[in-house]
Amino acid sequence: MSRGRITIMALSVMGLFAVRHFETDLFYDPLKPFFNGAYKLEDLPEINTAKWVLSLMGRYFLNSILALLLLHAIFRKKTIVQFSAILHAILLGILLPTLILLLHVYVPGDYHALFYVRRFLIHPLLLLLLLIPSFYITNSQKKP
Repeated sequence: MSRGRITIMALSVMGLFAVRHFETDLFYDPLKPFFNGAYKLEDLPEINTAKWVLSLMGRYFLNSILALLLLHAIFRKKTIVQFSAILHAILLGILLPTLILLLHVYVPGDYHALFYVRRFLIHPLLLLLLLIPSFYITNSQKKP
């Protein structure tokens, strides 16, 4: 593996960690302190929905770009990156409206669905944890 690929992989992973580390400074998320507290006993905080959705989308796109760079550096196959980009877009198209709906139809004290959909949107590492092994297995099975 070339130095360039290793550098891109390292920078992508560091970028993903940086997004997580600086999330409070970079993104508007009034639900972060809410879910870190005694959220089962409280009502949802006041949320500027437009600002929050734009912030979620920005974070999702930033994480997606870093994830796609990592996949490109690992596999060097355009089809893998294209498939992953389409999958990221489809998931955003499903999860973001679902999250907005859950925000508006929540039942006080029952925030599990809201918590997990939000978490999947802000931490797309789960997608990486599924995609990298599946692409690796697929590629290793094709080689004689």
